[in-house]
Amino acid sequence: MTFRLTPAMSAALRTGRYPFAPLVRVALPSYTLCHLVGSAEVRFKGEKFVGRDPSFGILAAASNLKDGVSDEAPDWSLTFVPPIYAVASELADATAQGGEVGGWLGLIDPATGQLLPEPIKLFAGELDVPRIRVGRGAISLEWRCVSALEPFHDEEKGARLSDSWHQLVWPGETGCANMTGIDKTSNWGVEKPPSAVRSTGGSLNPSFLGNIGL
Repeated sequence: MTFRLTPAMSAALRTGRYPFAPLVRVALPSYTLCHLVGSAEVRFKGEKFVGRDPSFGILAAASNLKDGVSDEAPDWSLTFVPPIYAVASELADATAQGGEVGGWLGLIDPATGQLLPEPIKLFAGELDVPRIRVGRGAISLEWRCVSALEPFHDEEKGARLSDSWHQLVWPGETGCANMTGIDKTSNWGVEKPPSAVRSTGGSLNPSFLGNIGL
């Protein structure tokens, strides 16, 4: 994945004097969580992001962002440690599923305490499964979030972007087969494309020949 920094952020990163500001926003049916990872508060897109949310507490862990595999869209797990007075039924409300989730990485100007424009958007998706984990003297809330690409798998929209589907609808129209100006191939749903060649007994054979016994 390639991120494009604004000139202001590029210059600030080179100085090494601007604190990072990871931002997480989760839109629930009756509540919007605007969380800043850290002990501060900043305003972003007209909303105040704070380090400790009164309802969901603090973000204790976040999984690495990575590509999905096969027919699975990329996902992201967020673990919050809620306050002791939190109600379990409200933390893992079934209506929360499908809530919009966004993640950004910004930089704070130490002179003004404000975010530099424009924070990088790292994740866009929705809540999938909430889970409460009970430990010794503490509880935690784990949210599994799925990428905005998930509907492509649910509704098979991804198949419609292929050349074979395109020509099934418009026979002979090769617009998807003869695309030009592509600088980099993007492999959706896999971390890397499968190898077309494999080694068997010290010799190299195309994989499709090996599969049919040649």
